[in-house]
Amino acid sequence: MKSIRHRLERALMIAALVPVLLIAIYVYFATQNTLKDSGVRNIEQQVALLASSVQATLKHVPGDLFYLRDSNSFHHYGRALVINDAATLEKLGRNIARDFLSIAKNRRIYNQLRFIDANGQERIRVEHDESAGTSRILQPEQLRDKKDSPYFIAATELGLGEFSISEINLNREDGRLEEPAKPTIRYATPVFAVGDRLVGVLILNVDANAFLQPISSTSEPDGLTFALVNDAGFLLSSPRKELNWGGPEDFAHGFNVQDLLPTLPPANTLSEQGSIETGEQLVSYQTIRTAISGQPIGQLIGFAPKSFILQLLDSFLIVFVLFVALALVIAAIIARLTSRTLTAPLINLTEAAEKLSKGEIDTPINVTSDDEIGSLAAAFERLRSSIKLLMKLG
Repeated sequence: MKSIRHRLERALMIAALVPVLLIAIYVYFATQNTLKDSGVRNIEQQVALLASSVQATLKHVPGDLFYLRDSNSFHHYGRALVINDAATLEKLGRNIARDFLSIAKNRRIYNQLRFIDANGQERIRVEHDESAGTSRILQPEQLRDKKDSPYFIAATELGLGEFSISEINLNREDGRLEEPAKPTIRYATPVFAVGDRLVGVLILNVDANAFLQPISSTSEPDGLTFALVNDAGFLLSSPRKELNWGGPEDFAHGFNVQDLLPTLPPANTLSEQGSIETGEQLVSYQTIRTAISGQPIGQLIGFAPKSFILQLLDSFLIVFVLFVALALVIAAIIARLTSRTLTAPLINLTEAAEKLSKGEIDTPINVTSDDEIGSLAAAFERLRSSIKLLMKLG
């Protein structure tokens, strides 16, 4: 026979636990969505900060380029080129080289500053190594022919006051990649003299490590990761150095952003800025554009595993389990006490009924309750009294 008390206990426990579970499940998913939204906003903010840092690094390059081009020394140097005044070229060349050295040491982002004449021959070249703290002016026999360089050709096609910006790639000398590798972005502007006569091109090579290094170093192992990719999807900066510079003009190993983040759509299909959820990753991205020209130089991507963003849910689950266990214990105690209180009169009535069935009519039925059970007990007591009276009369 099933016990009313046990059924009552189960019913009370279910009635107590169902609301607790429903509320906990709602809070869990609400917390999950809140953490996701907060994580995406945090990634977006970090991406925006790094993008601003890159733009700040390159902010003054056009100004330096035009400052050098418009200097008095360059003005007279251009005229000397037109009339082929060797003595003036040598004297002013030294002055310009010193200006190059000053800019390189003060800005600390240039690894080469060059003037290439209209025939593609380097005339003045200064090299700077910020990590070693060294600078040097190259001698005439060390200067190179750059007439076939894409950035030189592009600059010769510009008009007065215009400048070009190359893609970020690894620098080459005499057709070979430099060792160690030197990520470089080049700003170039044509130099005119005696009216609109092109006499050469001024080129500033920016050491791209000045802004690439902070991108990779900001990444956290198994956490928030940042990468810079070009429009072809090749990695320019990421924590996994073996995947970087996979383009045909660089190391040409073919690895790209999909090898770092397989679920990411192709880089050239992403919008200017946005956030997406791909597989187990939350991703934010932003196109970085240069000052003045607004030319895109790469797409900065920040991403983090959902498990990293939602790690606070682990603490929530522990608290949730403890809370449910505590609620279960409390519900069990309350259910047992309540069921005993409700079923004790019924047990007493059952025992009294059994005694009556055995002819024991002298024991009064004492059940103190003012509810339906009390009414039933009173009826049993009247029955007992009636039976006792009938037995005396008989």
